Amino acid sequence: MRPSAHDTVVRSISGRPELRHVTQVREWRIERSMDASGFVLSITGPDGQSQCFFVADTDASDIGEVLRRQAVWDDPNGDLLAQ
Repeated sequence: MRPSAHDTVVRSISGRPELRHVTQVREWRIERSMDASGFVLSITGPDGQSQCFFVADTDASDIGEVLRRQAVWDDPNGDLLAQ
């Protein structure tokens, strides 16, 4: 298992590899906002620190679509979405 904070290389939007310092997620939750059209995404790291983000409905939909596509792309059989 990787340490809770480490460096990893990602492919940036430009297509070039970039080094990022990342932290493992210990806990996450998504809750519907009661006063706006969107969600609150709460992420807690291994040290117990938490950060909350407001995600508008359209962004949440886009994020979901990207995650679905990535899951199929990573799974050579495409089994993750076959259910």
